[in-house]
Amino acid sequence: GTSWDQWLYKTLPSLNLKDKKVAIFGCGDQESYSDYYCDAAGELYDCFVKAGCKVYGMTSTEGYNHQSSKAEVESGKFCGVMFDEDNQYDLSEERAKKWVEQLKAEGFF
Repeated sequence: GTSWDQWLYKTLPSLNLKDKKVAIFGCGDQESYSDYYCDAAGELYDCFVKAGCKVYGMTSTEGYNHQSSKAEVESGKFCGVMFDEDNQYDLSEERAKKWVEQLKAEGFF
């Protein structure tokens, strides 16, 4: 395991996070790693939900070119916003702005 795994699977479950608001973002390369694009974001989502958190800011998978992702937690929906600075860097700023507005509208802030 890695230090990330240690935190995610040992430390996080021991924290009192019931009803806490969470928004998740991920970064990855959807072309080179299309079979597991931003999987860590999906693992984080699973652990936060298990801990009783409320996750905000789900976004559409439309416009992405990947085969599979643990971050796709509902059909056609990522658990947050995903960025690909290798292949879609020109879309990142607009995706971030839209996501922040979405989080505001959902009552995250």
